[in-house]
Amino acid sequence: MKKLTLILAITAVLAGVGAGPMAGRLSAATAESSRIFTPFFDMTLSENGYLPSEGNLFSGGSINTQVGLLAKVTEKDQVFGLYNFNYGGPGFAPQDTRQFTDRSLTHGFNFEYRRSLGGHWRVRPGVSFSKDYTRSGANEAWDQGLYNTESKGFQLAVDYSFDAERNGFVTAQFLTRSIKFPNYGDLLAEFNNPSNTSELSGGQQDQRLTQVSLRPNWNKFFGGVTFTTQDFDNQLVVGSGGVYTGEKQKDTSTALDFGFHHSLWIFELYPTVSYTVRDSNQNYVRYKFLGAAGSLTDPSGDVYFMADNYSYSEMAFVVPVDLNITSKWAVGGAMSVVKRDYDSRLRRDASNNYIAGEKQENTMTTLTGSIRKRINDVAMVRLSYSLVVASSNNEFEQYMPYNYTGNSFGISYQLSY
Repeated sequence: MKKLTLILAITAVLAGVGAGPMAGRLSAATAESSRIFTPFFDMTLSENGYLPSEGNLFSGGSINTQVGLLAKVTEKDQVFGLYNFNYGGPGFAPQDTRQFTDRSLTHGFNFEYRRSLGGHWRVRPGVSFSKDYTRSGANEAWDQGLYNTESKGFQLAVDYSFDAERNGFVTAQFLTRSIKFPNYGDLLAEFNNPSNTSELSGGQQDQRLTQVSLRPNWNKFFGGVTFTTQDFDNQLVVGSGGVYTGEKQKDTSTALDFGFHHSLWIFELYPTVSYTVRDSNQNYVRYKFLGAAGSLTDPSGDVYFMADNYSYSEMAFVVPVDLNITSKWAVGGAMSVVKRDYDSRLRRDASNNYIAGEKQENTMTTLTGSIRKRINDVAMVRLSYSLVVASSNNEFEQYMPYNYTGNSFGISYQLSY
């Protein structure tokens, strides 16, 4: 499930051009009729040191770069191309999403044709391609990652501008992606049928992702609603008997978000809040050890069937504030909270037993303090310290950390024009 969340984030970056902060920059660029080519560049580099309450000190860096070019063909026609490179190194993350040591690497390409229809309307059909690599250990090869993906598809967006002075517009978008997992194997199927392991490797998470969204933007306020469906090509639903049924897995999610970016006196505020409801028809069978057998209905048994294992609701918000001391220096602070409540999944005790009647809940809170220096109009550097408190009523942590505190120190550099 952690990989699917990452895919959605990547999809939003590649297909959301024209529907966020970048949109204001690009719409302004489009208005400059004297320009034939308008470049876009945004890069953030960061390096951090992490000290968890359990485990050793480690370090991790990240790179997020977007390079685009807007070309004016006629007064009403433009072509836009965007390349996105993202590297995420080891670090802290909300529970059930990734381990401390996980790394990811993404190459994404988005090509879009833009056509103005009168004074208020614009259509933007486009295509996208991306490749994503993952690594769980330092010695693992990038091309062998279990959750590596290849994605391709198209999208169609329609923009309606209603207030040019305050950059007011509404974007409706439809997109679809074919996502392939070339290395993903089905461990349950291999466990139940070891003689056919070679036939089962790869492609078990292949899927068709479809997404529709409606996003308004006005006077630096933004938000929207997004509905996503994931139809799996091969992955079947686990039945109550511990074997696959004939039903294929299907996941849906509905997300609402809202935020703004405003200045008040010497304060600069840019909070965001989101609420996501995810529904999956997939179940889960817990084996305590290789070769475990027994009743599927006993939560403390060696084998247990957990129905509706992946459905949840999640609330997330972040409140960053910068206090501008001078035109170049600022002191910042931020609070971030991510809380996930599972619909049916029971929590586990330290011995890997499910506790009847107690559903799993995760919360991750991050408090950050920082010092920012603006080097010039397009570049800035920031030093930061963060305190992370991760808590969960799930006590089984052999494979994934759930309850810990952590400290991180970092430096980041941003260049944008």
